[in-house]
Parts: sequence; structure tokens; C-alpha cells
Amino acid sequence: MRPVLLALVILATVAPASAGAPRRGGLVVWPARATLPAGSAATLHIANHTRSAVSVAVRAMGLALDLRGAPRLVRSSAGTALISLRTTRLVVAAGAVGSVGLRVSVGRGLAPGDRPALVLLTARSAGGAGIGVQVRIGVPVEVRQSGVVRRRLELGALRVRRRRLELVVLNRGNVAERIGRGSVVVEVWRGVLRLATLQPRPRDLFPHARGVVEYPVPARLHGRARVVARAMVPASGRRGFSVAL
Repeated sequence: MRPVLLALVILATVAPASAGAPRRGGLVVWPARATLPAGSAATLHIANHTRSAVSVAVRAMGLALDLRGAPRLVRSSAGTALISLRTTRLVVAAGAVGSVGLRVSVGRGLAPGDRPALVLLTARSAGGAGIGVQVRIGVPVEVRQSGVVRRRLELGALRVRRRRLELVVLNRGNVAERIGRGSVVVEVWRGVLRLATLQPRPRDLFPHARGVVEYPVPARLHGRARVVARAMVPASGRRGFSVAL
């Protein structure tokens, strides 16, 4: 009987980088994301908390985001060619920690700012009853070319959809922005009374990209209201809207 292969894909785009090994079961990779200056080096750690050795293949890939920020693995993106891996394959014994070194090069003639890429680790181990398990873990990497950093978010249209507000945001800067609590807030007003301050669902927004930022609307808010969207990023502004909640 031929072994059966089960494949799982994990893109570690929302977990923050940690200084030490996370205390979890299974296969754990850290840091979960990184911003690396051009010309620098870094190390990815792979902790194997399973009961069998794991073979890990490593390669540099591309990372894209859809309009709502969902990550998508692609063959190449702006920073892929700038990443060099010290090894492309390793075996991590049960209970052990392996490491993968990487270096990002200085691209000649490239403008300052961030360029996205992804380091893909494909881990494979033999399971019981002839079942093999394959897990793919993606570590997003922003390669930052030196120079003047420009940060500016431009706020676009707003619409109400199924008890949430959807705000179009354009990243006019040259670095990736993490849209999260306190970065782009939405205030709901009725007359001179502020009814609520809404926080966005976290997402990334690459340089020169356009995306939709979502805000859950509490059930207590209904009827017509004035909405003020405000970007806290320097050199950004605010916009006002009249909507029916």
C-alpha cells in the first residue's frame, strides 16, 4: 500500500515575532515575521515538538495580499530575489530545534522602502498507519532598502455592509503599514455626541497598495450617523461620511 500524504498550509502573518521559542506543541517557527534592512542577516528557528524527525525544505517565495488583506503565496514578489538562504534543506530531530540562516542583499538602483517576500518551509514527516504529513509554514519578510522612509495613508470611500464598515485605504508611503488598533480609527457621531470609536480588524498594507479595512459595528448603533475616519500615521488625514447603520 502506498503511503497517503496529508498537506497543511499555514501562513504566519498575524503572529508577532518572539524573542524566544514559543511554548506550543507540534512544529513551531519563529520569528513569525521580520523586517530586515538590506545587507543584514537573520536566523529562523524551527522547534520540533513532535515524536518523530521532520525533514524541512526551505525556499524563498513571493507574498501577495488580496483586497481584504488575505495572504496569497505567489512565485515571486518585489523582495524575493533579494533573499539568499544558507541552506535549503535540513532535518530536525524529535524534540530538537533547527535553524535556517538568511541574508538580504542590497539591490542596486532600488528606491528606498519595503519589498515583500516570504520564506516557505515545507516540513514532512512519516505518520502512523502509512500516513505522511506535510506542513507548509510561510514566514513573511519585508526587505527594507535604506533611504528616506515615507509614511502616508490616503482614505477613500466608505460603505456599510452586514453590520460592518468597509473603508478603502491607499498606502501612499514606501513602507508596509500594519493596520491595527489605533492606526486608522473610525468615530461614529450623532450631532455633537460621539457614540463610539471603532477599531479596525488587523491587516497589512504593502507600499503603494490599495485595500479594504473592516470595522465591526456594535448592535447598539443604528440609524443615520456621521462617521469620521482618521489615520494616525504621520502626513495622513481624515474624512467624514454620512451613513445609515
